[in-house]
Amino acid sequence: MPQALAVQLHFLYRYIFVLTEEGARMVRARDLRSFGTRGQGLRTFGSLVGHLLLRTWQRAERLHAAMLARGFNGEFHARKEFRFGAREFVFLCGWSALFIALRFWNLPHILGSALTGIMP
Repeated sequence: MPQALAVQLHFLYRYIFVLTEEGARMVRARDLRSFGTRGQGLRTFGSLVGHLLLRTWQRAERLHAAMLARGFNGEFHARKEFRFGAREFVFLCGWSALFIALRFWNLPHILGSALTGIMP
């Protein structure tokens, strides 16, 4: 995966919650300011989306300036280097064996039959 795409996906995941909270705050403010169904039309919705775009753009500029001030250069540094060892191999083999078993045998049915056969 290209590093630029990975960084973009990381930021998207990290700040999607901020975006949804900002959108929810704007919708709540619109609902509190409108009476009944007034202010619920497409025209108001378009205005809200436009303002949300402007607010997120300004917030993104502030975040970018803060990241640059802290020395961010587009790379995420890990504390230790990842290596694929024996523990990771055992973990991979264990899950693979479970998925193969689930594919060939109906384990929920077998467990259900065993439990209903044991209990009255």
